[in-house]
Amino acid sequence: SESIKIMRYPRPSSTNAPGMWSSLAEHLIKTIFYSLFVIHAVQSAQRSSTTFSYWINSIIGLFALWMVKGEVDIAIKRLQLKLPPGCLGFPIYREIKFLQAVSIGGCGLKQKLQNSRRKYGTIFTEHFFGRLDVVVGGEDDLTWLFSGDRNASTEMSWPPNIAMLFGPGAVGNQTGKYHRSLRRLMEPCFAPKFVTNYLAIIDQTTLEELDSWSSSGEFLSSELFKMYALKLFYAASFGRVDEDVIVTLHDDFKIWLGGFFAFTTKRIPGTSIDKGMKARDRILNTLDRLIEKFMEENPEESERSQTTIMGRLIYGKDKDNNRMMTRDEIKDNVLTLIFAGHDTTYASISTLLYHLSQNPHVMEALAEEVSTLSDPLRSDELKGAPILNACMHESWRMDPPAGGGFRKAVKDIQYKGYSFDNGTIFNYSIFLPTTDESLYKNHDKFNMTRFLPKDHPLYQAEMDAGIDPLQGRTNYPIFGGGSHACLGKAFAQLELRVLAVRMMKHYKIEVRNPQRILFPINGWNIEFKLTKMKDE
Repeated sequence: SESIKIMRYPRPSSTNAPGMWSSLAEHLIKTIFYSLFVIHAVQSAQRSSTTFSYWINSIIGLFALWMVKGEVDIAIKRLQLKLPPGCLGFPIYREIKFLQAVSIGGCGLKQKLQNSRRKYGTIFTEHFFGRLDVVVGGEDDLTWLFSGDRNASTEMSWPPNIAMLFGPGAVGNQTGKYHRSLRRLMEPCFAPKFVTNYLAIIDQTTLEELDSWSSSGEFLSSELFKMYALKLFYAASFGRVDEDVIVTLHDDFKIWLGGFFAFTTKRIPGTSIDKGMKARDRILNTLDRLIEKFMEENPEESERSQTTIMGRLIYGKDKDNNRMMTRDEIKDNVLTLIFAGHDTTYASISTLLYHLSQNPHVMEALAEEVSTLSDPLRSDELKGAPILNACMHESWRMDPPAGGGFRKAVKDIQYKGYSFDNGTIFNYSIFLPTTDESLYKNHDKFNMTRFLPKDHPLYQAEMDAGIDPLQGRTNYPIFGGGSHACLGKAFAQLELRVLAVRMMKHYKIEVRNPQRILFPINGWNIEFKLTKMKDE
């Protein structure tokens, strides 16, 4: 099957692959540049009048020689079709430009990827935090890459600092049988039917938060949605909300998240990775106390043990081998789940509000639809609200909270004429398929009608690409794919549906000062103001 798939693609030569000549020219220029450094360093060392200057120049020369070797090695791999083309830039400068792109807002990172697609196609090389990655961004490319999860040709591969922050027991760091075992233990907590157990407490928490936000009478930062997301996860995990614990977790989580910007795993005091790991230790200690208390108050047969995330993680068993999660596995994976839902929920909410504010006619149509929904809210009605779900899916398509993910080849593999070595890192892009004009007409414009059912009055046939976002295919890979697809998909959808419905049902919404955010989460930061409807 894999060999048949490979035969569908003609094998490029080292000279006709799109952009290969320009990539090789870049290596030639950099090799000459570094070689001049070598020559200068050798000459300076020979003329050195002190031992210190001799060794400094010698070290500079050796470093430049090492850089020459790196350029030659990559160029040879390109000629051998072990790496696709791509512009890598000069070290340090490219990292500074990357940090600028993800920290100052704007569409620089997405535009860079789209420019690379136009120049090189849907497979090209990029540097990500000092690591050479092969970016894959076509619908067929993602299908191929995610199939590697099943045939054991690839595995998850976070940058080392991120893997370190997640911890050794995190499901996102695992592969093979251990990964499947952990995932089987966690999946029941987030199965679509089980997630309905969380609707009542999510709705209650949402109503309380909305009342608090509106009572200020002022514009508020969407940063509040981060605390709200943590409250929802805590409520679904433990069956109640503990404000003091949530504030503590939230403060430590922000410090932990800062470790994502680290370029090393060395814990030098005062660095972001050291602060992040210390925050991780504090979070795990807090979770340890919470787990102890939960087990004391909720034995295995209690209602909360059967209907909450924490209950299922503590008492759930793998049907195949009767295995239960260890305490360390529970803590590492609760931390992973907080990460998966904290900033992504914040970005999803603020981004949806941004797009609705930019499209008042859509906001009006949504308000009309949600006014007909039952109260208390019903899960089946939320899932079946066409405009609500179309707005949610289009907002995610326009601004996916996660820009992509990583896989590593665990054996030599072939695809589209390239022979990728064991150890090659793949960075799959969610930005690229969701901005593919062949899949999404006028992809840069928010148009929720592309996801409406055919029998809806607002349906526009010319915008329909026949894509069902609920299927989770690679033409809409918002929640990843393969055996590492997002566990919390149904939970994330429920959160966003409940908040959108409650806001639109009971409040007038004003939005101002939108700002782009790109890393570690993609979306919009806004200021918003809620005013209760007069008949409330």
